[in-house]
Amino acid sequence: MNRVRGIKGLVVLATVVVLAGGAAVALAAAETPGQPAGMRAGIALKAAESSLRLIKPARSWTRLASVPARERRLIGSTATENDDLSREERAKLQSHATIWSTKATPRTILTYVRSQLPRDATAHGESSSGTSSAPPGPIGPHTSTEIERRYKPELWREEFTGPPVNDVLRRQALTVFIAQATHGRFVIRLEGAAVWEGVRPSYSLLDADVHVITVTNTFPTSRHVGPSPTVVSDPSLVQELVALVNAIPIFEDKGAEFSCPSEKPGETSGTFAVGFGEQPGAPALATLEGQPYACGDSFLPIISVPGHPSLELSVEPALVSMINRIAGLHLPKG
Repeated sequence: MNRVRGIKGLVVLATVVVLAGGAAVALAAAETPGQPAGMRAGIALKAAESSLRLIKPARSWTRLASVPARERRLIGSTATENDDLSREERAKLQSHATIWSTKATPRTILTYVRSQLPRDATAHGESSSGTSSAPPGPIGPHTSTEIERRYKPELWREEFTGPPVNDVLRRQALTVFIAQATHGRFVIRLEGAAVWEGVRPSYSLLDADVHVITVTNTFPTSRHVGPSPTVVSDPSLVQELVALVNAIPIFEDKGAEFSCPSEKPGETSGTFAVGFGEQPGAPALATLEGQPYACGDSFLPIISVPGHPSLELSVEPALVSMINRIAGLHLPKG
């Protein structure tokens, strides 16, 4: 496992591409397994800036140097709104924002921004909040119509995320913040943000010497999971699993918690282990282990290499499905 990993050991050109309405923004950077954190942070910052450049300002928008003091309490300043991010994500976040003013309505603004983004951008729950314009009336029932009539939204927010484009970026998003201002105007803060991945240690990356995988499991025969061990030596299947395992990032957010359902009555959980070897019967170059039952797709696989500390990898929903397909097993997925 300490050998050069074939193609992955070479310098590869990684390109960040964001599409919008047929236009493309590409960012290139030299990427190697040992890429320094500063370079990865730089790629994330450029990705954040590129997502902002996708939004061409409408004619009715006026650029502001900063968020006015009155609206800052609603949409912040140029600092990132990162309460929803984990500690590790906050530490690896890069962001850039632009501020605008307009008389266009929030609905018009959000619709316009959405039209500028690529089709595969995912919207995450448009939300608004505000206050009641008048105190409640006398004690008694208040209909939804009355509440709605008094309700005056002051803040609108919607986030759009795109799929990962390379192994540097964990998360890439564009967030729209809109605040009610005076004289029928609204203040907009557009924020591009990207979170970069920590690099996997080179010893944990499987290389071209892997020709055989051996899957063992501890599930009882009553679960009908399949035989144990199961040996797979088809080169295309072996390399398919190797590629997936090498693409799984390390799990860095030690503060995260998983809520797992308890076992069903009469059922017993179990584990699986995948050994990666040069030939049948040879000592494993690496072993990947997991317990996919209790947490379903949300378990954290662990990769172990002789002579090195074990490494916890991030959740990868496709892992168990691929093992089942390649080895002809029925490992449970929750």
